[in-house]
Amino acid sequence: MVKRILERLCFVALASIGSVSCAEESIAFCMPEWKEMHFDDGAKAQLHLAAVQKLGCEAKIDNHGSHIDVVYRSPKWKSLEVADDKLAHQWESWLKKAGFETLHGHAADHGGDDHAGHEGHDHSYTAGQIEEVNYRVSEWKTMHIETKEQITELTAMLKGLGCELKISQHSGHADLSFRCQQWKHIEVGSHQVATTWEQWLVKMGFEVKHDH
Repeated sequence: MVKRILERLCFVALASIGSVSCAEESIAFCMPEWKEMHFDDGAKAQLHLAAVQKLGCEAKIDNHGSHIDVVYRSPKWKSLEVADDKLAHQWESWLKKAGFETLHGHAADHGGDDHAGHEGHDHSYTAGQIEEVNYRVSEWKTMHIETKEQITELTAMLKGLGCELKISQHSGHADLSFRCQQWKHIEVGSHQVATTWEQWLVKMGFEVKHDH
C-alpha cells in the first residue's frame, strides 16, 4: 500500500520539480543515514530514483535479481519551494513516506481539523502522536556564518520554518538575518523530537511554546 502511494506521489513530485515560477511555501528536508527502498518493478524503481535525484540526494540502484533497491540519502538540510499550501502538503507527505525528516512551518490557525478532506494533506502520524512546537521571533536576528555550507543548510531550515530571510556577504563571512513575526508551528511525531526542536529553536533565539 505504501509503495502504491509513493508511486502516485512520485508522479506529482517529478511533475512539480522545477515548475514553480512564484514560490509561496517551502519544505525543508534531510536524511542523514542511507535509506533503502525495495521495488519489484524496475520502472517504479527508476521513477523513485529520478525523484530523489532531482531533490539533490545522493542516490544509486542496487539490483539483487529478485528485487531492486533504491538507496539514497541527503545528509544536509535542503529546501524545496512550491507554489501553494496544497502542493506543500503533497510534498511533505511524499517526503515523509520516502523516509525524510521534514520541516514545514504552519500558521497559528492551521490544524489537522482545518484540513480534513484536504487532498494531499497527510500528517503521516497516527492519532495521538502529533505534538506541536510553536515559535516566533518578532525582531530580526543576525548570525555571523563562516562557511557556505552552513549558510546553505541554515537557509534551508529557516525557509522550511517559514521565516523571512536576508543574507549579506562580507569579507570572510556572511550575515544571515531572519525573523518570523507571526506565531507558527511545526508538527512532529514524538515528544522526544518535539523537545529536540524546542531546544534548537530556543538556541537560535526564537520564542517557543511547547506543552509538555
